[in-house]
Amino acid sequence: MRAEAFDIAVVGGGSAGVAAALAAAREGARTALIERTDRLGGNAALALVHTLCGLYCLDGEPSFSNGGIARELAEALGGRPERAGRVWYLPMRPAAYSALLAERCAAEEPRLALMLGSALESAELGREANAGSRLRLRAGALTRELDAAVVIDASGDAAVAAFGGADFEMSPPDELQCPSYIFRLAGVAPEALDGFARVQLTSAIAGATRDGSLPLEAESVVLRSCGGPDDVYVTLNIARPARWQPLEEHCIGELEAGARAAAEAIARFLRETRDGFGASRLAEHPRRLGVRETRRALGLVVMTADDVLAGRRRDDEVALSSWPIELWRDHRRASFSWPAGASSIPLGALVSRTHPRLGLAGRCLSSTQEANGALRVIGTALATGEVIGRTAAFAADAGTALAAIAAARVRPHNRER
Repeated sequence: MRAEAFDIAVVGGGSAGVAAALAAAREGARTALIERTDRLGGNAALALVHTLCGLYCLDGEPSFSNGGIARELAEALGGRPERAGRVWYLPMRPAAYSALLAERCAAEEPRLALMLGSALESAELGREANAGSRLRLRAGALTRELDAAVVIDASGDAAVAAFGGADFEMSPPDELQCPSYIFRLAGVAPEALDGFARVQLTSAIAGATRDGSLPLEAESVVLRSCGGPDDVYVTLNIARPARWQPLEEHCIGELEAGARAAAEAIARFLRETRDGFGASRLAEHPRRLGVRETRRALGLVVMTADDVLAGRRRDDEVALSSWPIELWRDHRRASFSWPAGASSIPLGALVSRTHPRLGLAGRCLSSTQEANGALRVIGTALATGEVIGRTAAFAADAGTALAAIAAARVRPHNRER
């Protein structure tokens, strides 16, 4: 089989992967963006995550913590940031976000080849500073091979690292964060979530769970409107099962079945008992469970909770983290640890420590589990994706390792000063 040749291959079509592919293509690199499903956006498109977190500086008014593609997409989406305690987030419609990513990728053709419905089957990663890699993909019954000077793992699961023998780690099952299940209601009266109504609804659902009117899966619920009566999203935070294996399809399937039934029950409960929901209907289920963490690749630098909480800044900074450490170890409530300020993400956290031409971005970048609770959000994923995409283009052009590219060379393009 003859392999197709690319400068850059990006695995994963979520936020980090799209940003990496766009950045590489815009620098002139011939880039392949590989996504195993039929749409772009990762958890936003498939799990109905409807908030862009990590875009804005901590405290104060909502100013962008990173520029570049993160800001470009946020401004293209429109809408107004909303405040949650000390942080700001941007509400969005997942379908609109996915369509925007596809539009931006199409604009970069022919430098950017989009390969939807293509699952990674194997990876042979070069271990030398100037050695390329080969990926094997399956799209339906078809198999194809790609040669790339640099590969970027933006899979969310460190899939390239795992297939290619690069170092990674994963927390024990009983320490992994709980998943979520998000569904969309339509036909809700605009005033139904005004003021304290949202808190009252959450309390009513919790009470119905305690008295047995709703299943236990409905115990922890958050409701959020994203612009109109047809965009009310309901998040179920699911209790971690006794044997939580987020990379095993049968485990995911069992949780999804229970959550789907709970979603139907909640929609029926709201329609029958709450003002403003009488004409509502369950308009959309997610295409997959919202998994918050799996494997993390290990890089030249491993970011820690101390780095995040101290707001540590470094000379080799290429992006900023501006979200608290948010961990869902208990499905009933998240724990939040608040940083002293924005912290640096160094280039070394985006480069594999074992394979010099393997870049990392998004949820599977190099960090401890606690630090990842701040770094995994979409706004930060966009920033890290853009940085490693640009770094990869420079490394491929120069025939060098990723770490040979100076942080200062990529930082001014991405950071807001």
